[in-house]
Amino acid sequence: MNGMDIFALSTKTIDALITRAANLLEIILVLVLLFIAGYILGYIVSRVLRRILLIDRIQTTLVKFGATTTSMWKSIVEFSAQYSIWLVVFFVLILAEKQVPIVKTFFDGFMVPLTAFIALIIIGLLIGGILGKLTKDTLITIGLEEGLKKYRIVDTLGGVPVSSILSTIVKWYAFLLFVAEATQQLLAETILTDTMRSLLIYVPNAILGLLVLLASLVIADFAANRIRVRKLSFGELLAIGVELVIIFFGVVLALPRLFNIDDPEVFQTSLEVMTQSFQILIVGMAVGLAIAIGLGLKDSISEVGETLKKK
Repeated sequence: MNGMDIFALSTKTIDALITRAANLLEIILVLVLLFIAGYILGYIVSRVLRRILLIDRIQTTLVKFGATTTSMWKSIVEFSAQYSIWLVVFFVLILAEKQVPIVKTFFDGFMVPLTAFIALIIIGLLIGGILGKLTKDTLITIGLEEGLKKYRIVDTLGGVPVSSILSTIVKWYAFLLFVAEATQQLLAETILTDTMRSLLIYVPNAILGLLVLLASLVIADFAANRIRVRKLSFGELLAIGVELVIIFFGVVLALPRLFNIDDPEVFQTSLEVMTQSFQILIVGMAVGLAIAIGLGLKDSISEVGETLKKK
């Protein structure tokens, strides 16, 4: 009796194993067929997408408005086409959700956020490029570059056009906004998204600090050139002094922004430093000017003294 029970138990175990193996083979076969069908469909979709995105009018328009360059656009199109294949593959594999529930979970939990992430990154690049070019063209149209060249201020920044600097800042800040949103779409509430938010708060302050430094450099160079043109006595010394003072004040005002310090006490301290430094500089310049004048008039004073002695 015991032998019969053991034989029956063994038969049931074997049948169960065979059933499981058959089910597993069925699932594998379904997944393979769905994968092949999805890959073929994805390949067709990628070809259509590539043809649409590489239409000359679309590409020419994007390049014209500064959204991208020709080579970059081709890279974006190629990446999008390849990615669309796998997106379609995983979308088709959802049909096997009953057999393999993890496929649906993977698609909804990873592929959809990843697609949103990639789309936002690409859109951010394009919009950032458009805004950057718009900024540069606007600054050139209003005559900023011509005005800076007229007063020889361009050399202050090593020959780099101010419009290029400002347009680059606008472009990458707009891109950063989309990166932050894309990160949130992909990773939800994580340390990285908190970091991106902090970075977005910091970047405007840093940009303001850079603009203050840029303005101080431009103003300092302009003021120094105006002094040199007048060819005053001790003009070079005075020009250097004025240039250093303006740049120093610019640095003092910019540092709290560059280090993202919003404490009012820090700005109050910066103002006190500026005031005290200005007083010290004025005293120093006065003493230096007095010494210079004294040295310059030394011979004249000695001649006057000799004349008085003779009388």
